[in-house]
Amino acid sequence: MDTTSSLVGQKSTTYKTQSPVFRFSFVYLRILCSYCSSRVGHERQPPTPGKASDFRTVPGGEYTLRMNYQMVRWISCGALIAAIWTFSSWANSSKKAAPTITFSASTAAISSGQSVTLNWQAFNATSVTITASAGPSSRTVVSGSQISGSAQDSPTQTTTYSAVASGPGGSSSPQTATVQVATNAPPQITQFTAKPTELSSGQTTTLTWTTSNATSITISPTLPVGDDSGPLPTSGSATIPVIATTIYSITATGPGGTAGPQTLTVTVPFTLSLTASPDTITAGQSSTISWQITGGTATAFTLVDASGNSICGSCAPQQGTATVNPTATTTYTATATASDGTPITQSATVTVSSVATGVIKHVFFMLQENRSFDMYLGQLAAYRASRLPQFGITDTQTIDAFDPTVTLTNIHTGAKVQPFHESTMCTENLTPAWDESHHDTTLSGGDGAWATTTTFTNGDFGMAGFLDTTTSVPEKYDPNGTRALGYYNQQDIPYYYDLATFFPTSDAWHSPILANTVPNRMYLMAGTSFGHEYPDGSSGHPQYSAPTIFRAMNTANVSWLYYYHDGVFLANFADFFDPTIRGKIFPDSDLMNRLAGTCSGGKCDPDQALPQVIFIDSASGSSGLDEHPDNNVQTGSAYVQSIISALMKSDAWKDSVFILSYDEGGGLYDHVPPFMVPLPDSYAPGQCPDPNNGSPGYCLVGNLAGTFNLTGFRVPLIVISPYAKPDFVSHIPRDYTAILAFIEKQFSVASLTARDAYWQDPSRDMSEFFDFTTPAMLNAPNGQPWTQVLATQPTTGACDQTKEAGPTQ
Repeated sequence: MDTTSSLVGQKSTTYKTQSPVFRFSFVYLRILCSYCSSRVGHERQPPTPGKASDFRTVPGGEYTLRMNYQMVRWISCGALIAAIWTFSSWANSSKKAAPTITFSASTAAISSGQSVTLNWQAFNATSVTITASAGPSSRTVVSGSQISGSAQDSPTQTTTYSAVASGPGGSSSPQTATVQVATNAPPQITQFTAKPTELSSGQTTTLTWTTSNATSITISPTLPVGDDSGPLPTSGSATIPVIATTIYSITATGPGGTAGPQTLTVTVPFTLSLTASPDTITAGQSSTISWQITGGTATAFTLVDASGNSICGSCAPQQGTATVNPTATTTYTATATASDGTPITQSATVTVSSVATGVIKHVFFMLQENRSFDMYLGQLAAYRASRLPQFGITDTQTIDAFDPTVTLTNIHTGAKVQPFHESTMCTENLTPAWDESHHDTTLSGGDGAWATTTTFTNGDFGMAGFLDTTTSVPEKYDPNGTRALGYYNQQDIPYYYDLATFFPTSDAWHSPILANTVPNRMYLMAGTSFGHEYPDGSSGHPQYSAPTIFRAMNTANVSWLYYYHDGVFLANFADFFDPTIRGKIFPDSDLMNRLAGTCSGGKCDPDQALPQVIFIDSASGSSGLDEHPDNNVQTGSAYVQSIISALMKSDAWKDSVFILSYDEGGGLYDHVPPFMVPLPDSYAPGQCPDPNNGSPGYCLVGNLAGTFNLTGFRVPLIVISPYAKPDFVSHIPRDYTAILAFIEKQFSVASLTARDAYWQDPSRDMSEFFDFTTPAMLNAPNGQPWTQVLATQPTTGACDQTKEAGPTQ
């Protein structure tokens, strides 16, 4: 209210208001004042000219009351005017605006487990309450004095939210928002079977599983699958060896939760093993038949020859041995009867050969996983130069190793990297698959030149692309891919450095194909990958019909055994299901027992108990002993040392060869290019001969062209034998199908393909690694047993992938 004075003898008062109630009061006051003024004047005296009271309306909503300052006229109306003024003021001050609210949800639909954001803005309010109703239940989400804001909620079912604002003016009308919640279908395990569910120890069963609405599955115990296989498919199968009665459990996981576990049991109730050692002899020699029964007690046992003649009159029923001296190839049959009367029969054949064996009776060959020559033995030359003089030996050999100043650039990050000493014994994986390996070579003309280039020389390859392909597999700690140039030395793997110093090695030994493990191991088994560039996408792929070295040795009457620690790679081939092959596959514990002079629980002579050829599969599975990236190189090296040391301590050492190599380079740097070799057969990439059975990812072909006329990258090789050339280094280029050729040539076995046949030529076979005239390497140079001289492989190095990355420029 503003009050001002104007004319002499007059008082002017101006009231300002926007309230309709107040405006009405003034209009009413105006009428009353006019009335009072006229009534008083009539009763007392007429208004004085020039001083009459007047009311005027001022624009803008102002009301002005002017009056003569004559108190007599207003005394009778004063009380009434004051009452109206009080009512007007009360009406104006007591009326409050009602609260309002705006309310919304960030989305009208979510999936189970997701969140929604609720947003609100209230007016004329002092508090806000938001409730959530789902079915018969309700809950308070927000309650407080925050009149604007947002809040998150995670409803588990379709929910209606209601927001109400409250204040002095009352409560607002509820504002609502409904959020639909879509629930994920729970995973289901629709099939989990084993076939067979009962078998003998060491035999295999096929686990098959089918799930729905699952993103991953786990099977326990862990299945022995290869490193290149990746996670188990949500539906698939796997053929696995079973040693003892085992309960397998499967659990399926997906957005809708977890299903399982479901279990099944594979029973090994009663097992009979029967072996002949050696299983190939010449006339006049003897063989030892050994048997062992597990999983129960035999009530009866017989051992007879092909004519039904008993070999032993009172054979020990659970385990034992018998010596036989057949003059012709003979099959011996053992029958054990279980307590329930069920008979089990096993056979073993002793082959009598008319050709006397040479000085080498046993050939062992073993391939570990994913190491290049440069990154494993690239520091060997310096080590040899200091190690050999300790025994009075001058090193006259040269080794083609990497240039320590070579610099590779990652085309994605621009990082420049030189070879560095890797500080951790395990690193994250790399990929040496077809496309990546071909890119790594840096072919002149770029990746597209693979489609037009048919002949190759060393000068065609830059060998500089290894960093570019390191992101093809997941990594957490090495964004520049430096681990591809991380090398190990004698501090890390001293046992291998000692072996490669005293025994022959090669700086020109390659894997057979520019691809990853599975295609390369196909060459190891069959001399070809028969059209395959990649591993097949499912373990349910067709069984490969290509004949393997094991079938060829059976045909040639060459004795052999196949040993495994985790998985059996041969299970990918149809040959695996041939009883004459499958019956010669055993866990590596059997090999260690034979080397220690124990066969089927009884004593035996290792030199007599071992066959002509012994293959040891890599420990690619849950044991992690295969030296593959992701696994500890020291524990893998120690595992290999345990086998070689057992051989060196046995009497089989004197006439044995142990060939140790690696299946492929693993995506690790090597500076020596691949070289041209004969095509193994007529199958071009993608022309796999086995009809697809519906298996996903069967016979895949990469984006980069090329064929099977190039080797892969260099890999380490060590040839260990009393007849090996001391501290020899070969420089003749070979791929490791030369191992097949060595076996074929040594024991008169037919070649498998044009590739392994190529290495039988005297100018390039493996004979240069040996001097068969004298066992110069039977003992160490100082005359002591090798096991007392060779370095012991430590296993205490740090295995920490967070330390894998090397320096960059």
